[in-house]
Amino acid sequence: MTSSGLVRPAVITSVLVLVVLAGCSSTRSTTVTTTTVTTVAPGPKPLDDLRQTVYDRFPAAFVEEPAGSDLDGPLDLAETAKAVDDQETAKQEAILRQYGFRSAYQRTWVVKGAGEVLVIRVQLMGSAAQALGYFQVLNFDDRLSAQLTRFATPQLADASGFTRLFTEASRRQVSQDVSLVRGRLFYHLIFTGPRGAVSPGDILSIARSQSTEAASLGFA
Repeated sequence: MTSSGLVRPAVITSVLVLVVLAGCSSTRSTTVTTTTVTTVAPGPKPLDDLRQTVYDRFPAAFVEEPAGSDLDGPLDLAETAKAVDDQETAKQEAILRQYGFRSAYQRTWVVKGAGEVLVIRVQLMGSAAQALGYFQVLNFDDRLSAQLTRFATPQLADASGFTRLFTEASRRQVSQDVSLVRGRLFYHLIFTGPRGAVSPGDILSIARSQSTEAASLGFA
């Protein structure tokens, strides 16, 4: 009786110790690692190649001047000012600087058998606001005459159109011009040919394609 009475408490104590140890061994520390994924919305196409911002999917009759030629290549400040107005280059340089001019590119096509020439020049300005400000400064109202008249530019916001008449090599020529702004980009499109060969509708169709192209690249 005495011996079994001494053994029983020891057994109970041992069981309690095992239960406590079992409870301790079943407790684990769990570390949860959370990974955050940040999605960046696509931005405008990098502007290290302005040439690629110019619409160029024309019919086969439009033959482009080779890249790197005088008629198809990058333009610096002085060359751009001359392209805008070769009679007042110093004034144009000052205006370009004022609106944050960065760089420009000009592409030229000749239409086979038609005597028509298409020029598209794109200029990168300091900001979208500066590009729009530059566009607004190029106002030809004080020069409007029988040789320079304005035409409407339907379906094109921040755009203007002009028809210019002039004589070249004893021929009467006409030039249809459209200027438009898309983001930081300012475009000047010029379609020139014999009088009666080109019309505002021709250059407007090209300008709308150019506008769509710029928007697809993130410039709006």
